[in-house]
Amino acid sequence: MDKHPTQGLDLYRLRGVGPLENSLIDDLAEGEITRADFIRHASVLGLSASVVGAALAAFGGGGPAFAAPVARPAGGRLRLGAIPAPVGVIEPHLFVEAGQIVVGSIMGEFLTRATAKLTLVPELALSWKPNKNATVWTFKLRPNVKFANGSPFGADDVVATYERLVNAAKGSQALAVFKGVLSPGNIKKIDNLTVQFTLDAPNASFPYLTSNSTYNAIILPSSYKEGTFTDTPSPTTGGFRLTSFTPGVGATYERHTGWWGGTTPADGVDVRFYEDAAAVNAALLGGQIDLISQIAVASSRALFGNPNVQIFQTPGATHRAINLAVDMNPNLRDFRVRQAIALTLDRPNIVKKLFAGYAVVGNDSPFAPVYPTSAKLPQRRKDIARAKALMAAAGKSRGFKLKVTTYNREELPSLAVILKAAARQVGIDVAVDVQTGTKYYGGKYEGGRFGLGNTPWLNTEANITDWAHRPVPNIYLTASLMSGGIWNASHWKNKQFDKAAKAFFSAIALADQRKYARQMQLLMLHDTPVIYPYFYSFLAAGKKSIRGYTVDPTGINVSRLSL
Repeated sequence: MDKHPTQGLDLYRLRGVGPLENSLIDDLAEGEITRADFIRHASVLGLSASVVGAALAAFGGGGPAFAAPVARPAGGRLRLGAIPAPVGVIEPHLFVEAGQIVVGSIMGEFLTRATAKLTLVPELALSWKPNKNATVWTFKLRPNVKFANGSPFGADDVVATYERLVNAAKGSQALAVFKGVLSPGNIKKIDNLTVQFTLDAPNASFPYLTSNSTYNAIILPSSYKEGTFTDTPSPTTGGFRLTSFTPGVGATYERHTGWWGGTTPADGVDVRFYEDAAAVNAALLGGQIDLISQIAVASSRALFGNPNVQIFQTPGATHRAINLAVDMNPNLRDFRVRQAIALTLDRPNIVKKLFAGYAVVGNDSPFAPVYPTSAKLPQRRKDIARAKALMAAAGKSRGFKLKVTTYNREELPSLAVILKAAARQVGIDVAVDVQTGTKYYGGKYEGGRFGLGNTPWLNTEANITDWAHRPVPNIYLTASLMSGGIWNASHWKNKQFDKAAKAFFSAIALADQRKYARQMQLLMLHDTPVIYPYFYSFLAAGKKSIRGYTVDPTGINVSRLSL
């Protein structure tokens, strides 16, 4: 080991490094954060591998270990099964459900990529750096990149893509991420390989928002015309290019020979959409496909323990939100009633029944245990006596009728049935409406009584909605919980929560983030606008021969997969 491991680090810090980077290194030196948390935060701030290694050598017990590249044989086509089929227009800024994301993520790339360990790695951006208070972020782009249509990639493409993402007039679903974070006109080209983002407010996690976790943020050419995403040649930079797309049936991809990442191990990808889990499971077991993009324990039990199948998993913040609209059914306006419903659920039993251990119980906030910012609070447990007392205090001892809406995907209908039985214990008569995905996510996303259009998932008195994993909880807070969030299905508004969320976004030190997270978690436990019964591992299944595949909770990343 270097006798003076801090020498190189000290030199780096003297060369004008910003306060965010210095604060992070100080936290490591003082033992305020773990080695894993330091690596995660360092990746967000764009610290180089040499600086991370120097800091860990000086204060963290040795430098990071980097695995050597694994040589993979090329050849063969990946046959991928996916459910459900895409709903609506296949247009990245309008993506809102799993089928659309599958189509886009196979061929699309982002500025950064979030890993299963919550770190960030370069994709179309090579590096990124904040100013002193994280209100301005500067990204250096990867040179010599070409889109599959032959056009060169540069700053103009990034600017055009992000201007579309933050444009409310275009109905962008990415406003769930960027509303209050980034506004039109604040994405600036510095030179052909440099882009600067000026944020609406300080945001220490902004690079996460440019990653695959914002699945709308696929970089497209500046000349891109809306409605042509599934045309050929593909307007994307990824390892595969789309060659055909048949709505409701499937899609075909060929290797992008001009990919900056080299040669993909697989020659191409053939995607087939299936109506339900039984059909896609049978296709894998029967040898018609090689990989299923996502499975659930409740609907794919035949795959677990099968000697010919490997299960891919990654723990995360993937969850189901039971939204209780605070302004539709008059009985839900009282927080005590909402608390009572939450107290009827036997969460450990739900996890055991629906997930066979591939999940952890939730505590009625989106701060999953996987997040280092999550505060440790007493776990909400089933307590029927307390629930009945709350109902009585709210004047609802005789109960009431409630309609819960969801759609037919994975364990969602089963959870609705469990909720129906649980709520009956306190006199609530729940009617369950299980819709198709097309109907549930269909309709308009603007206007309407609550400013949320007329789509069922945002305009029903109670519903159960699936939420994909994100490497940081920001989108859950901005889109579904803050006042005016574009996916705020509970219609909840709380000024204290909004204030704490904004402070959380701008906080640099992990201790400060935990402080504001705790405030938000306590407010949610009190008001209970949304019930989060569990967080589950994202699961996929494939043949034993598949190598080099890491399951991605926010899409399908198969560029390094071999058969």
